Amino acid sequence: MAAATAHGEAAAGSMRRFGLPPTPLNYTIWYEFHAGRNLGLTRALSVALSNRRSINSIMMAELHDLFFTIAPEREAAREARATLREAAGRILEAGADAQRYGETLSEVAETMDEGTVGLTSLITRLASETATLSAKSARLGLELNASGDRIVALEKQLAAAQQVSMTDPLTALPNRRAFDAMILEHAGQAMNSGRDLCLLMIDIDHFKRVNDVWGHIVGDAVIRLVAATIAQHAPEQARAARYGGEEFAMLLPATSLHHARIRGETVRTALAARRLSLRANAEPIGSVTVSIGAARYEPGEPIGAWIERADAALYRAKQQGRNRVVTLVAAPIIAD
Repeated sequence: MAAATAHGEAAAGSMRRFGLPPTPLNYTIWYEFHAGRNLGLTRALSVALSNRRSINSIMMAELHDLFFTIAPEREAAREARATLREAAGRILEAGADAQRYGETLSEVAETMDEGTVGLTSLITRLASETATLSAKSARLGLELNASGDRIVALEKQLAAAQQVSMTDPLTALPNRRAFDAMILEHAGQAMNSGRDLCLLMIDIDHFKRVNDVWGHIVGDAVIRLVAATIAQHAPEQARAARYGGEEFAMLLPATSLHHARIRGETVRTALAARRLSLRANAEPIGSVTVSIGAARYEPGEPIGAWIERADAALYRAKQQGRNRVVTLVAAPIIAD
């Protein structure tokens, strides 16, 4: 109770500190942050604080969407809590039965000290209590085993729900929600280790034309092809994701900007070399090209500024004719 009160007071203090309204959403996020129970939330918000990001209602909504609004996960968690409460109730019930059995034993012992009158009936009563407790204990064991199996099943269900919620169904790559969590985590690791961390933003060239000319089925096939190529040429430590629509992202830990550019060129040339055609009549579609923007994370900078720099590099690649990789370095900080 004291810990819960302390977490509540800390949450209220954080809301006042950042000028946030005392809504249930804001309170939940800060309470969980100070309680330290949601490791993903704690890590993401800690990185945001260390990067001096603007702590506002928009960020709170993003964090809430990221860590608290997955219906299948909430349902699995609710079922797990209900199962545990049920198991705890059975254990408490068994404890009460054991206490009653102990009281019966004490009563029998006291009666036997007084003499052997009625000993037969007492022994009969004791045997009955013993049989009852034994049967309940056996049933409790079976019920607890069943509860344990149910909890294991719920744990698998929860893991599956989390996996689905973080995966793009068309490409099987991590989705934007997963990417948002990954970029916060890797930025924090880069700050702690001092290692380089680069980001590639990858966009399919003239994708609207593909949809307009060939239709959305072909457009989906092109997106899957690009996703598969990105995954095929991503190094082991890289993290690729479908950022949205025809845009993809790749995080490259422990990678310099120079080598990030080389990695982007590998993906670009692999796609440009492909020649696509329709399966039905072998009608040629042509090649698929991508424009790529690359940027290195500067420790301490806002994550949003880093993504914007990679996006700006991508935009320059489009302006310069597409089907190319452009890098963009952060502007130097000039002290007053």
